[in-house]
Amino acid sequence: MVAALGCGPVEYINQVGNKAASAVSAAKLASADRYAPYEYTAAEEYLHKAREEAGHAEYQDAIEYGRKAEELANRARAITVERMAKESEAATYKPKNPNEEPDANEDPAAAAAKKRAHDRVQKAPE
Repeated sequence: MVAALGCGPVEYINQVGNKAASAVSAAKLASADRYAPYEYTAAEEYLHKAREEAGHAEYQDAIEYGRKAEELANRARAITVERMAKESEAATYKPKNPNEEPDANEDPAAAAAKKRAHDRVQKAPE
């Protein structure tokens, strides 16, 4: 019976103190608060609740909250990485041929829009 009582705090430290806290920290460093605010905020709150439950010696509840915090933090980080990749891809100028260069003073997206407009004018029937 003494061994069973000792497992809760040990598992709590592993789950909440290590895994969940690290996952929330990694999500914060990845800017999840900006790109995945719902998941990130939920992860922070579950982590807070896990620590609160442990303060009342409710280790099983604390461990469950820690698992939810870890899961949501990992999801927030994945969403952040995906959204940042899409943002980066949209902002990157891709020339149509090796000799094409954007105007040095012009935004690449504006240069691409200008080129499309020019091409439409050239293709217009007379």
